Order: sequence, then structure tokens, then C-alpha cells
Amino acid sequence: MTGAKNNSLNTWSGNQYLVTGIILSLLVWIVSYNFIAQEEEQRFDEAAGQAHRIAVFFERHVVGIFQYGDAYLKLVRREYVKNYDTDQIRSLMDEVPLNKSIASHITIIDENGTPLLVSGHKIKPGTTARDRDYFQAQKSATGDELLVSRLHKGRNSGKLIVRLVRRFEKPNGEFGGVIFLALEAMHITEFFNTMQIGPKSSATLVGTDKYVRSRSSYGPKGPGQNISGSQIWERLQESPQGLYLQTSVVDDITRYYAYRRVPDFPLVVAIGLSVDDFQQAIEAAKLNHYSIAFLATLLIAVTSLFFSRQRQLLMQIEANNRELEQRADEIEVKNSELQSQNAELERFNYTVSHDLKAPLVTIKGFLGLLQKDANAQDFGAMERDAEQIGVAADQMAQLLDELLELSRIGRKMNAPENLDLNQLVGEAVERVSIQVGDKAIDLRIAPDMPAVRGDPGRLREVFQNLIDNATKFMDDQESPCIEIGATRENGEVCCFVHDNGAGIEPEYHDRVFDLFERLDTRTEGTGIGLALVKRIVEVHGGRIWIESDGKGQGTAFRFTLPAAES
Repeated sequence: MTGAKNNSLNTWSGNQYLVTGIILSLLVWIVSYNFIAQEEEQRFDEAAGQAHRIAVFFERHVVGIFQYGDAYLKLVRREYVKNYDTDQIRSLMDEVPLNKSIASHITIIDENGTPLLVSGHKIKPGTTARDRDYFQAQKSATGDELLVSRLHKGRNSGKLIVRLVRRFEKPNGEFGGVIFLALEAMHITEFFNTMQIGPKSSATLVGTDKYVRSRSSYGPKGPGQNISGSQIWERLQESPQGLYLQTSVVDDITRYYAYRRVPDFPLVVAIGLSVDDFQQAIEAAKLNHYSIAFLATLLIAVTSLFFSRQRQLLMQIEANNRELEQRADEIEVKNSELQSQNAELERFNYTVSHDLKAPLVTIKGFLGLLQKDANAQDFGAMERDAEQIGVAADQMAQLLDELLELSRIGRKMNAPENLDLNQLVGEAVERVSIQVGDKAIDLRIAPDMPAVRGDPGRLREVFQNLIDNATKFMDDQESPCIEIGATRENGEVCCFVHDNGAGIEPEYHDRVFDLFERLDTRTEGTGIGLALVKRIVEVHGGRIWIESDGKGQGTAFRFTLPAAES
């Protein structure tokens, strides 16, 4: 019966390490998955930021072109309405020539739709603009508004052009005709095609009437499309500029778009960076992360098996020791053997414990190889990935240390003592003085706090963790303050650490003490600190709870400890 009980203990002790290995392996894969998700999010954020920066440049480029075109158009109109002499306009254009890298020609049309002047071209007999939409629109207009025509192919040049059209009036105020300047669409977006940011990316200039005026590539449906089905129109109702992800209605390519409403013109610019153009780098990063996770899992498995075997040996030695006690005639001989085995076991235990962090060292070494392999694709990005994974390895080491510390509470405790709480708090504050000083926190410690009874090292950890936690969640508090105090109530001491920082919503008051729980992922830490605090308080026979009215209202951690014995 005793043998069966010992076997059960041996089996459970060995399985403990195997279960721990499985948990650590799962943790490695969870960390890898999170880093892959962060990597993908970072890539998309970078794409969105790049699209935004190019959109700003594109907007300025468009504004420059259209301001030049409109200014030239107004100059010609002003000179023409003085004498209605086209020869004077030709002389003017000789003195102030049209910038051919922007516009192809300028045209004057009378009130009947008959062209009077087309710079650089001869007027074909019988030509009329009477039925053209831009002519009719300006003829019926009541104000002097610039009209940006839809994209069309020029009669003489055969190129895609956009007309900037303004009306002019006779001296009696009646409609006198229109003057338009023809902008070549290719000049509007040609800068984008030289940037080499991906073959599937695009730059688009679209009018507020939802028709494309110019595009770096027009797709299978051709130029001048109506893109009323795009998300951009809903977004424009919310904000004149922004970002969105969409499959293009022009060429069915999924892109990150940055759009901007062009000031003073009925136009919108949009820069779209293709998801496919940077998806390849994301896939390479996934492969790197998964390879490292596999190697780490293999090393954890080997380490777990070593610890399992070590525990089984220890249990076997304990069984042998009990057997030696029952056999008095062989005590001295067996005792010598056991001492030798114990010494060997201690050496083995030290070696395995010392090398527990070897998987983390191996992961960092493996990153160097991955960086060399990644140079062929994108050295800068892969190097940053490697550095991030190195940081992850350091965080895993910190996590193992804190888990070990948590497991020791209750098993490794100093004998309880009567403790001066003011001295204990002072020692804890000294250990976090840098964090407190960096944020210029007003630290207020109540004088003459009652004495408590407990393990001084563990209770110092409680105050140190709670003060450090308070400094992390001060946010942008202009006058950060932490108050520490204690009162004696009903035979026990009720302590508190109160801050005026971010606060905690009531539904999260219990969750903050859970292992690995982090309500704000922007702060550093493993999510073990408050679990450690709760464990220490409970081992001392106390309880701990939170008081906070919610976000921005500050937080008070209150806990009880045994009062000092008289």
C-alpha cells in the first residue's frame, strides 16, 4: 500500500514539470502570435503613414498645378475683356508663355459657342462648343466659379485632358462666353509613377462629382470612371482627410487609402498603397517568428524532461532513506551511499537550475542567423524584427523569474516579526525612488503608523509593488500624488496606497489581481506584480481590495495585515 502511494507521488511530481513545460511552450506560442499580430499591425500602420505623407505631397502638387492654371486663366480673361481682341491675347501669351509641362493650350469661346482662339492650334471650320456640358454649365452659372471639367481626350492632341473653365461677361453684364485652359492629366500624377513604391499602388485625383480626373493607372475599365461606390464619400462626410482600407472600385485591388479634400477646388486626392506590395514582408516575418517558437518549444521540452527525471530521482532517494532507517544493521553503509547520492543530486539540481535560461540565450543566438538570412529581402526591417524578438526573450526571462518568486511565497517565508511600518514603507520607497522622482510625484506618508507583524522582506515587496504600480498609471496628471497610510481596526492593521492617477472602472476591480492580467498594454510589466501582492497579503492572513470611482478618478489599494504582538 505504501509502495503504491509512493509511485503515485513520483508520477505526479514528474508530471508537474511536464505540465509546466507545456504551459511554457504555450506561452512561447502565444507571445509569438502576439508579436506576429503586432508586426502585421505595424506594417499596416507604416503603410497608412506612408500613404498619408504621399497624399499631403500629392495635394500640394495638385494645388500648385491648379493654382497656376487658374491664375493664368484669370490673366487671359482680364486682358481679353478689356478690348475683346484675340491678337492682344496672342501677344500676351508670347510675353508670358504657357507652361507646356502643365497645360497644353488655352481657348476662348464666344456666347454662341464659337471658338475665337485656340492657342497652338488652328480652329476647324464649323467647330462649336454650344452643346458641351462645360459651356452650358458656365452659361447658366450665376457666379464666377471655376469649373473643373471631366476627363476627356483632346480633339487636336489626342491626349487625356481636364479643362479649367471660367465664364466672362460683356460690358452690359450679359454672358459673353467662356475661357478654358487644358491641363494634361498625365502631368498631374506622373510624379507618383516615379516613386517606385509598388506596382499595384495608385494615385487618384477625383472631382466632388465622383468622376476621376486623373489616375496613375486607370485599370481595365479605362479613364474617367464614376467611383460613387467608393468609401471615400462616406469618409469625406466625417472628415476632409483620413485613412481607410478598401478594394478599389476601379481595378479590384485592395489598398490602404489616404485621402485629402483639396482646398479651394472641387477636388479630392487619394493615395492607395497595395496590401499585396508589403504582404510578402509580413509572411517572411511570420516564418521567422514561428521558427523561433518551434526551437524554443523544443528546448523547453528537453528542459522539462530533465527536471522530471531529477524529481523522480529525488523521490527514489527519499524512499531509499526510509528503507535504510528500518534496517539498523546497514545504516552506516547506506547512509554513506545516500550522502553521496544527495551530493550528486544537488550538483545536478544546481546545473539544471543554472541552465534554465539557456533556451532564451539560444533564441537570441538564432536571431543573428535570421538577420543574415533576411538581408536579401529588407535588411532594415528584419533587423528591427530581430531586436524586438530579443526584447521578447528578455521579457520571457523576467516572466520566469517572477513566476518562480510567486511559487515561493508560502513555502519560503522568514519568521514573522513585529515591524515598524514607517521604516518598512521608507525602505520600499527607497527602492522605487527613481520612478517616483522621474514623474515628480508628491509622496505623502502618514506619520506614526501602527506596527504590524509579518515577514519584513515580503511586506516590503507589497508596498514596493503598489507604489511602482501607482507611478505607471499617472497618465498626464499635472500634480501626481501618492498617499500611504494605515490605521488599526478590530485587532488588525488596515493599510492603503492611494494615487490620483488613471483610475480603474468598477468591473475590473477583481480582475487586476489575476495572473497575467494587464488592463493597459501600453505600460511595461508581465501582469504578475499584483498577483504577487495578493498572494503575500493572503499568506499573512489578510485580504486586499480596490476602491476607485472609474477612469480619471484615482485608485486606492487597501489591505489588512496582522497587528504587532505586545
